[in-house]
Amino acid sequence: EWRTSTPEEQGLDSTRILQMLQDIQARNLNIHSVLIIRHGYLVSEVYFPPYQREMLHPAFSMTKSVTSIMAGKALADGHLTSLQQSPLDFFPDIDRAKADRYLKALTLEQLLTMSAGYNTTTLPDLTNKPADFNTGSFILTYDSVLWQPGTTFFYDNGLPYLMSIIIQKTIGLTLREYAQQKLFEPLGITEFDWSSDPQGHTPGNSGLMLRPRDMAKIGYLYLQHGRWNGVQLVPEQWVAASSTKHSETKGLMNAAEDDGYGYGWWIDAFGGYSAHGFGGQYIFVLPKLDMVVVFTAGLPDPQFPAPKQLVQTYLLPAAQSTDVLPANPAAVQRLQTAIQNIEHPEQPVTPLPELARQISGQTFTITGGAGDLFQAVTLTFTDGNTYRSETLWPGDQTVVVTGGLDNVYRLNPVEFVGGQGPEKLTVAVKGHWQDDHTFV
Repeated sequence: EWRTSTPEEQGLDSTRILQMLQDIQARNLNIHSVLIIRHGYLVSEVYFPPYQREMLHPAFSMTKSVTSIMAGKALADGHLTSLQQSPLDFFPDIDRAKADRYLKALTLEQLLTMSAGYNTTTLPDLTNKPADFNTGSFILTYDSVLWQPGTTFFYDNGLPYLMSIIIQKTIGLTLREYAQQKLFEPLGITEFDWSSDPQGHTPGNSGLMLRPRDMAKIGYLYLQHGRWNGVQLVPEQWVAASSTKHSETKGLMNAAEDDGYGYGWWIDAFGGYSAHGFGGQYIFVLPKLDMVVVFTAGLPDPQFPAPKQLVQTYLLPAAQSTDVLPANPAAVQRLQTAIQNIEHPEQPVTPLPELARQISGQTFTITGGAGDLFQAVTLTFTDGNTYRSETLWPGDQTVVVTGGLDNVYRLNPVEFVGGQGPEKLTVAVKGHWQDDHTFV
């Protein structure tokens, strides 16, 4: 586990960190967690309810950075001979004689740099494809390669997916299995999830779930040039190559992704590089500051750059020294109090209005568009700080959960039965009476 320290003991200003948290709340940003590592110490950590330390969180496209790490491992382990290999080498069913000249020129390196030359996403919907569907060949031949490989950036989920399939072909292990053996176990990452497609492949573009503290381990591994506890897990030259700009991205993505792309990692002009995922998942690696910052979030697209802006506005200035700053117990206490209030935002339970007693236990049928989601709901209120919700979902599935009336989420394990079979989820629920006639 991470060693802990006050920010000042590692040269960081607690007041700046507090200001960042206040800004997050003032802007109502849907941030789920923030972790700051400096000089190998966890100096600040906050989880916004209902998210908690031990929960796995979707990494989304941060998965691509892990796929890049494993491509480097496969190269170092001798499973791949060179990044200049052609992906066609791994798919003999593709007739090279009929392949266009740009497809013949494509290399593994260009899969990592998102510069394969396609101008559309090549990843198919695999949900209803048969188990023997040849995903790799489909990706390579889905569309013509319009540009000379290596010259033009185009963000394509099919490319890291293809890299995962190639790794599986060469090693005989899925990307998940290979990562578990060669990366997660050495890092002490024991709890994770990584989905599998119907064809038995691990998606190389998304699908990984990690705890935020373990996301920080991946960032710290790269901060230490691929070393962990004195062992070189990832070749130093691979870390350097991965964090070097290979593709120009300016004007092609968003404000957080304007500074270039390496091997599955985004370059940050303020110094360093980062892994990004849909909704605002970030692992920032800041070598000059000896710092790693992790954000998990559920941000809408217009707010996706917010974590990068928060790092620039608050955390870069917070790093006031490479050495110890003078102790500031008052600032540390203010920061700790703010974190406590964020993580445990209890409030008094207001008396139930008369309407709550009238509707308690009654079942209401849902019609219209909302009925496509669930078909009936029953709310039960009793004197206390919780209420009971029972909803009827399509397929005659009844889901019963407990919610908090004291502004505290209650966590409920539930199971849905869908097309892929039973799915176990944790649902966080709270509610309150906005006035005598409105429950939200």
